[in-house]
Amino acid sequence: MADAPQHYLEAELDALFQKNPETWRFVRQGSLDGVWYWDLEQPDKEWMSPEMWTLFGIDPATKRHDPAEWQDIIFQEDLKFALENFEKHCADPDHRYDQVVRYRHADGSTVWVRCRGIAIRDETGKPIRMLGAHNDITAAKRAEEQANVALRETAAANDELRSFAYSISHDLKSPSNTMDMLLKEIAAADEGGMSEDQRDLLDLAQGTADQMRRLVDDMLAFTQLIGEEPVWELVSLYDTAMGVRDLLGSLMAETGAEITIDDDLPIMSGNATQLRVLQQNLIENALKYRDPSRPPNVTVSRVKSRDPTTVSFSVQDNGLGIAAAHQTRIFEMFKRLHRSDEVAGAGLGLTLCRRVALNHGGDIQVASELGKGTTFTVSFPGRGA
Repeated sequence: MADAPQHYLEAELDALFQKNPETWRFVRQGSLDGVWYWDLEQPDKEWMSPEMWTLFGIDPATKRHDPAEWQDIIFQEDLKFALENFEKHCADPDHRYDQVVRYRHADGSTVWVRCRGIAIRDETGKPIRMLGAHNDITAAKRAEEQANVALRETAAANDELRSFAYSISHDLKSPSNTMDMLLKEIAAADEGGMSEDQRDLLDLAQGTADQMRRLVDDMLAFTQLIGEEPVWELVSLYDTAMGVRDLLGSLMAETGAEITIDDDLPIMSGNATQLRVLQQNLIENALKYRDPSRPPNVTVSRVKSRDPTTVSFSVQDNGLGIAAAHQTRIFEMFKRLHRSDEVAGAGLGLTLCRRVALNHGGDIQVASELGKGTTFTVSFPGRGA
């Protein structure tokens, strides 16, 4: 394909560079952190711009125009890589001379430089000069290193938290199950000898044991989501929601609930297990926090977005609603707006929901009004199938 004709402003700029050296000096000083021009026929001759030395905290007047000067302060393993890249570029013009190398600053710190160059060749194609440019990327590299340290620290903290929470939950599960079994044995062995007060105390103890078991189960579920690297696959949110509705069949029958699942719920890239946990907690909450004056009515529907890659859905109910003052704290761990004897649970359901959303790069929002119900909306940017 023929080269595109040169734009008149580009041609004008080329001529300006040739006519007025100050123009090139402005570009060099304003856009680059060093320029070098190497005589490959006399390898000990290399012009280096003053900016190249000031980048390393060195007075340019103290340096000769000799490649040995910079080869003393570059990291030796990076020098080896750069020279190998240089040889490849000289042998093949299509091999780009472009790499990141490290230099020692005069104060002992490390300077990260992106070093690019192009061989100037004679009529036979032999490289006779090398023109290069430096760009200082130290700030970006330091930020990258800090981010990597933070990620490692976060991963270690997640591992520690997951191990601790799992250990505590696992250790509590066995005694809570034993307590529940013993209380049931006591209740079954009673032949009417207990007083009404004693029977009430036994019922209270069984309710407490049930609450403890639910708390342990929820804690174990939460530990599985802490810092987890989920396995991504294509997930039909309609299929997972239908599976949740089938799972909650007995609770629906008990409460007279109606759950409507829109058949246009999207398919997204995600972790099927986590997304089921998310939908189950939102739908189950809608049944648990129902208004006693009317049967629960729950709708799971798609929320359309202007971004075709964003997947959003909502779970809407006609339940008790949430006061505006409490809507910012409902996602916090163990935060409950009702006593356990009013609504069963440990206060982890919405925490799990938020964790699943975060694991998928999304978020969850709530809109509610007391006495009129609640709508949870979950959005996953960039997860559309």
